[in-house]
Amino acid sequence: MGTWGIKTFDNDGALDWTFKLEEADDLSVVESALEPEDLDYLEADEGETILAAGEVILGLMGKGRDCLPDEVKDWIGSHKDLDPRPLVPKAIELCRRVLAPESELCELWEESEEDYLNWRKEVESLAGRLRKSQGD
Repeated sequence: MGTWGIKTFDNDGALDWTFKLEEADDLSVVESALEPEDLDYLEADEGETILAAGEVILGLMGKGRDCLPDEVKDWIGSHKDLDPRPLVPKAIELCRRVLAPESELCELWEESEEDYLNWRKEVESLAGRLRKSQGD
């Protein structure tokens, strides 16, 4: 796992996903990230892209964070006409799934207790921000 921090884009998987995002003119890449191959066991790279997709959804809704990579901010700025609201429930569900026992990403983070707790708070914050966005 090429990871250097607890934030959503602090890993190779999420940053690699941004290359696909930059090529898209619609929400297909975001939608695809929210369709993992196997929900029985979620692979680490799928978990990373799920979280990245959640951040992009929030960004398109005007609720993005300053810590997003410039490429992601630029893409969001160029695609403000897209409506990601129908994707919010699925993104919330999958954020919870990333934190479940059958998640490789969660397993990998659990190997470092202090970092795990901080990473978990980040994911819970993302899910909470997505839930809150439904009321706006």
